[in-house]
Amino acid sequence: MTLLFLPVTGPQLADWAAAGVLAGPLKAYAATPGLSAAFEPSADEEAEHLALLVASVAALAASGVRQVAVLEGAAEPITDGDVDFGAVVTGDLRFEAIQSLFADEPEAPGLAEAATAAMGLALQDAWNHPAVTVLLEEGDLLWHGAGEWQSLGRG
Repeated sequence: MTLLFLPVTGPQLADWAAAGVLAGPLKAYAATPGLSAAFEPSADEEAEHLALLVASVAALAASGVRQVAVLEGAAEPITDGDVDFGAVVTGDLRFEAIQSLFADEPEAPGLAEAATAAMGLALQDAWNHPAVTVLLEEGDLLWHGAGEWQSLGRG
């Protein structure tokens, strides 16, 4: 089992909670050897934090909202594309496996600018965008328990 960081939207969370399962294959992020080689974290916890941040930027680029579900699950590394960012592919994921959710507070510093700048960009381009860099440096993701998914809105 691997600790997975899955970008999610509010509607996706609602569907996942209702069905109990989110059907795969799904792209998630993890503290993989590729991520460790690219970022050279000093500890496992730092590698996991990097995977969380990467997943948050992937969510931002896809939906304009940084929202990430954290859970343990089976995953296979992606062999091309976002290898340096710890991209993995999962199968079906059970809602009950969610350990935590992370999301921005609505008034996070630089969130609106970063969302506008990143929307539709490839992960690497979004990661390197100056507005996203500001958000990563100044806007902390807030921790939520899995039972708080409804408080995250409809994204």
